[in-house]
Amino acid sequence: MAQTFPYVFFSCPCVDTTCPSSRVLKESKRLSQHSQPEEEEGRTFDPRSSRANYALYPLENLLYCEDCHQIRCPRCVNEEVITWFCPSCLFEVPSSNIKSDGNRCMRSCFNCPVCTSPMIVNSLDSENERHARVGADGEPATAQGPFYLTCPYCQWTSLEVGLEFEKPQSISSQLAKLQNGGKKMPTLREHERARDRRREIEESGQKFDPDEELDSPDATELDHDLQFSNLTSFYKNQLQSDSSGPYGTDYGFGYGNPNTLSRIMSLYSSTNLKKAKKDKPAAMREAMEMDEGLAEFDPAGEEAMINRLKDSDWDSLTASDQRAAQLSKDVRFTADLRPIPTLLRTKRAKRCRTCRHILARPETKISSSRYKIKLLALNNIPHISLRALPNPQQFNTSTSSSMTLPPAQPAPPGSPVNYDALQPFLPHPFLLTIRNPLFDSIHVTLATPAVTPGRIASKITILCPEFDVGANTDVWDEALNASNPSAGGAGSGSASAPGTLRGRPGASLDPYGGGSHALEAGKIWDRGRNWTTVVVEIVPDRAEPAELEGGLDEDEDVLEVPLFVRIEYETEVAVEEAREAREREREREKAREKLGGGKDDVGEEKERGEERGTPALPPGKVRREEAFWCVLGAGRIGALPKLG
Repeated sequence: MAQTFPYVFFSCPCVDTTCPSSRVLKESKRLSQHSQPEEEEGRTFDPRSSRANYALYPLENLLYCEDCHQIRCPRCVNEEVITWFCPSCLFEVPSSNIKSDGNRCMRSCFNCPVCTSPMIVNSLDSENERHARVGADGEPATAQGPFYLTCPYCQWTSLEVGLEFEKPQSISSQLAKLQNGGKKMPTLREHERARDRRREIEESGQKFDPDEELDSPDATELDHDLQFSNLTSFYKNQLQSDSSGPYGTDYGFGYGNPNTLSRIMSLYSSTNLKKAKKDKPAAMREAMEMDEGLAEFDPAGEEAMINRLKDSDWDSLTASDQRAAQLSKDVRFTADLRPIPTLLRTKRAKRCRTCRHILARPETKISSSRYKIKLLALNNIPHISLRALPNPQQFNTSTSSSMTLPPAQPAPPGSPVNYDALQPFLPHPFLLTIRNPLFDSIHVTLATPAVTPGRIASKITILCPEFDVGANTDVWDEALNASNPSAGGAGSGSASAPGTLRGRPGASLDPYGGGSHALEAGKIWDRGRNWTTVVVEIVPDRAEPAELEGGLDEDEDVLEVPLFVRIEYETEVAVEEAREAREREREREKAREKLGGGKDDVGEEKERGEERGTPALPPGKVRREEAFWCVLGAGRIGALPKLG
């Protein structure tokens, strides 16, 4: 794939389950049975697995559920339609009309059959334009017909197929009564009334005279809409007449209507229900005439179509996308094209599949693009970015975890890191920046495997895997904390620790900017108001196609590092939410103690917190913990340099 390096993708928790809503059941089953092996619990996320292709997203494309405290991707949400509207006229369509209108605008909104651009209504009265036409009293007068549809992009007009309209409004109803060429034709409702009238005559036993219906299209032609209407009516009558059984409508065969209260009562009030023998329902017959939806093959029509294709040139034939956009199925020539009614659009809300919590809900006003509710992961999950230090060949490396920078040596011009050709077996230092969007300071713990999964095993080392990130407070708070060292700010004491740099994000990226300093294990590289930067050292492995069985797969030489991120923070909650959290925690402790027969993980964590001197939570606060996997795309492994 063509991806710009470096990049960071976040993994959704649904990658471990086939159905996102089954995570709760699997978690409860694990707590009750303890059947999940330890090695499966601590397995490393593999960014090259087939399931990972559908679970990695940029942070901007993800939502966040505040009830589940989990990331939600498009596979983890259910969409609910709020309203239907036309994108051309912005008219809201009632949901009861969607099925009958075919999900299209029934006003005067049409798209061009040639280029699909929106069409406009113009008047053939070209002598006086509408803005210049005035009446006897000096007020603007209404334009006089006839009217036609025109495309402002490709200049196609409905006059090319002989369609003119009497009024500029209700174009859809006028178009339904016209054939190409301007000939009048009955509407679908008129077809249905004529069909019902013929059916009533036949059922009453009277003789039907077909000569009276020769002028009607029902007796000579059958279009797509009429055929669908005839088939629908035919099968509805079959369901009503062929329903058999000892109690009227037989529910066991699916031919009846289960909403009929009287039939349900008669079914349950019967005494010999078990002894009643259910007869096999009669087979539904197929359509046998045109009024029932039967479309007979016409050899003469096919022969005429072939001869017309032979006599036509290339420009008079329609393209495949033009034929697919038409409502009729047999449109082979441009003379048969008709304006396309505009498809409706929807505004949709998104809910979490697990807890049904609303994640995104737009405003119902059609002209508004704002959201009433939109829980973005960008506002709840730390933002992670990756950037390489200057060319690692400039470093004097003694070990893989300690690199000394040369003192006061300026970086040579034109020597940026080539992300598309990372040299194998050479330590490459990368700067990993964690930005906190929350208003509470967080404690971050990072974890990576010693080597990347897959056939190309590159080594990864995080020099400082555990650190704190300040809260996303006002910018002036940082200036006040810097001027007053005694003020207890978030991370104010650790910011002046040895091996750390204070300043803006770009101030410390140049290692030759001031003095000499070393990249040491256990120390951060830089820190700001709500961000912290640490160093990740990567030693790429060799990616030679000749040494791998079957050669290199697609993008197998891309260096992707799975990174597990765990954050802990304390936040204020409502009284009821805090009470529910304490009750859930208490029930969880009891369940683990009962099943484990001893001290649970929560109790051990509390004792470790007491040993570390962790203060108790004040009233109205709760300690939260979140964890997720992400993938760092460091670059592409290059070839080994040739010796000599």
